[in-house]
Amino acid sequence: MMGLFRLVVKTALKLLLVFVEYTEPNAALLVQAVTTVDTKRGCKLWSNAMEILDEKDGVDTELLVYVMTLINKTLAGLPDQDSFYDVVDCLEEQGIEAIGQRHLNRKGTDLDLLEQFNIYEMTLRHEDGDDETAPPPVGRKDRRRASLCGTLERRGLERRRSRRHSLQNGKGPASAPASPCHSHAPNFMPFNGQRIEDVTER
Repeated sequence: MMGLFRLVVKTALKLLLVFVEYTEPNAALLVQAVTTVDTKRGCKLWSNAMEILDEKDGVDTELLVYVMTLINKTLAGLPDQDSFYDVVDCLEEQGIEAIGQRHLNRKGTDLDLLEQFNIYEMTLRHEDGDDETAPPPVGRKDRRRASLCGTLERRGLERRRSRRHSLQNGKGPASAPASPCHSHAPNFMPFNGQRIEDVTER
């Protein structure tokens, strides 16, 4: 039965990857769908993906690769920093950094999985401005940074960075905008500015 369940999950992840890669706006649509479903379920956003990544025993490596690839492709397709960090902060609050380090430090970890965790780390460092080298060739980081940084700097405001960056630099989680990870209010606003109930009534 568990084998059948994993096959269903793999198939669903493959279809979601095709959907996200088909056109850039689909990444935001997927995030909106995750927000809608997880908010109605009363659980943390992206908790299903995190549960798969955090499974320690008898895990299917291919399943982990699909999950991390979907996360990276989704982040790569998001058009602005707020939507990028909304997703990243949810993942960070649920321990993706520790999970990634566990796999990166484990001998014999699948190379494709290592690559996906490394892409996530490089993308986050680049977006936070901690790494000025070229970003991974999987998205639009420079375009996203350029589109918001200039505007914020002209207004004399500090641009948004990840909660991890804030914690590591001694600013504390309060310095970053509140993550939607725990937001279960019925009026929570997805990325297109519509209320959850407005989206689900369609």
